[in-house]
Amino acid sequence: MELGERGRIGLILPSVNTIAEPEIYSILPEGVTAHTARMDLPVDISNEENFIRMCDVGCRNGEQAAMELATAKVDILSFTFTAGSFYRGAGWDDEIARRMEKAGGAPCIATSSAAVQALKQLGLKWIGVGSPYAVANRLLKTYLEQKGMMVTKIEGLVLPTAVHVGRQPLMKFEELVRAVNNPDADGIFISCTNFATLAKIDTLEKEIGKPVITANQATFWATLRKMGVQDQWSGSGRLLKDF
Repeated sequence: MELGERGRIGLILPSVNTIAEPEIYSILPEGVTAHTARMDLPVDISNEENFIRMCDVGCRNGEQAAMELATAKVDILSFTFTAGSFYRGAGWDDEIARRMEKAGGAPCIATSSAAVQALKQLGLKWIGVGSPYAVANRLLKTYLEQKGMMVTKIEGLVLPTAVHVGRQPLMKFEELVRAVNNPDADGIFISCTNFATLAKIDTLEKEIGKPVITANQATFWATLRKMGVQDQWSGSGRLLKDF
């Protein structure tokens, strides 16, 4: 099968992201390719004000990234920036996708929308939530609840910059899942596309007996399904294996 024969994905990534590309490359079906443009943004996430500034700048620069991908004639855009698609609340996820579509000339999936779609696909409502950015968990909780989820517990890591997020070992993902898993939760959501998760989702689902949804997993699943690629495979959680 030829490269890109089944579809070409345009990834719109924060400039600091070092995790999304290797994770998506590890699961791309035969005949599907992924191509990246980066949106420059500040790295300081030491407080909520700086976190919001990071998102504001990144989202503005995302339109230029979408325009660059338009020249490659990709089939679909993936706004692979969880925080940038939830920080202004429900409705902003759809708005940022529309802006990318206008700039890039292709349909767009935004990570936060993809995560909610995945949670609903698995019938999950009561959610334990973890993120690598504790300063923004208030905004994340608000977004999820506006989308109809009930957050049973939320925990985050205290990291000074977005670069530090991409340097966290998989052990940190495992610890977050365990920390937010309580009896009231029927599933887990772990935010951020710059946070490594895919290699341990299966192990954790078996350990806690509940579905685990993560930002990259949900984004790639929603993007592939929007393209009409229905391949299912094991190794990265129930979402990709069963839906």
